[in-house]
Amino acid sequence: MAKANYDLPEDKLQKVVRLSGAKSKKEAIILALDEFLKKKKAEKLISAYGKIPLKWTKKMLRDYRD
Repeated sequence: MAKANYDLPEDKLQKVVRLSGAKSKKEAIILALDEFLKKKKAEKLISAYGKIPLKWTKKMLRDYRD
């Protein structure tokens, strides 16, 4: 893990700690990073919607589901 020393706004950091229920500032930062990554991944999936043609038939989908 990389160590870093940043001058973060204390009021925003305390708000993230309180709202996230984190036990420490470090945990709050990790939670915020995880949420950011999750959001970006979802945005990437949404932007790809309709761009990849699926060549599955209804029967193939039913068979896959079962």
